[in-house]
Amino acid sequence: MINNKQGYKMKKNILFIVVVLVSVTTTILVSKSFRVTQIPNGPKFSCANCHVDPFGGGPRNAFGQSVENGFLNNQGQVIWNSSLAAMDSDGDGASNGTELQDASGSWRIGNNNPGNLSLVTNPGDPTSKPNPTSVAEENFPTNYKLLSNYPNPFNPTTTIAFEIPQAENVLLAVYNINGELIRTLANKNYSAGSHNEVWNGKDDFGNNVSSGIYIYRIKAGQFDKSARMVLLK
Repeated sequence: MINNKQGYKMKKNILFIVVVLVSVTTTILVSKSFRVTQIPNGPKFSCANCHVDPFGGGPRNAFGQSVENGFLNNQGQVIWNSSLAAMDSDGDGASNGTELQDASGSWRIGNNNPGNLSLVTNPGDPTSKPNPTSVAEENFPTNYKLLSNYPNPFNPTTTIAFEIPQAENVLLAVYNINGELIRTLANKNYSAGSHNEVWNGKDDFGNNVSSGIYIYRIKAGQFDKSARMVLLK
C-alpha cells in the first residue's frame, strides 16, 4: 500500500515537472515571436530572421546576434532604424535594410510593410540574398521628414529619425512643454538620406529629467517641424 502511494506520488511529481517544462518552453517561444512584426517584412521568414532553427529558439543567426547585441529596448522590443538597416549582418554583400526592402531604415512598427515582398531575403542567412538585378539604386529622400520617435512612451531612451533630401546643417533639440530647451541632440552637417539620434532622457548638463511630455524639433534649411513624445518612468 505504501509503495503504491509512493509510486502514485512520484508519477504526479513527474507529470507536474513535464507540464512546467512545456509551459515554460511555450511561454519563451510565444514571448519572443512578437519580434517578427518588429522588423519590416518580418513575417516572410518569421523566426528564421533571427534564429538558426526556423521554428525559433536556440542559437541566433548573424542578424539575430546583431539585434540582441544592440537593437533591443528595455522592453525587449526590436529597435529598427537606419543603423541596423545599414549593417550587413550575414556578410552576403547586401545590407539588412536592402534584404528587408527598407534600405533607409525608416519603417516603423504599425506601418505597412515596405517594398516588394517577393524580393525580401533573409538578413541572417548568407545563402539568402537579393538578385543583383533586383536591387534598385538607393533612392535618397525627395522631401524633408521628421519621423515618429520610437518607442513612445519611453524610458529611458528613445530614437528620433529624420530624412533630408540634401546635405546641410541640421538642428535637432528637445524642449519641455513650456518651450524651454532641455537638450540639443544635434547641430551639425548631415549627408542626404535617413538619419537618427538617440535621446537618453538627460538634459544638456547630464541630469535625468522628470516624467512628462517633451517636444522634439528639427530645423534644416527652411524645414521646421516639431512632435511630441512622452517620458514615462
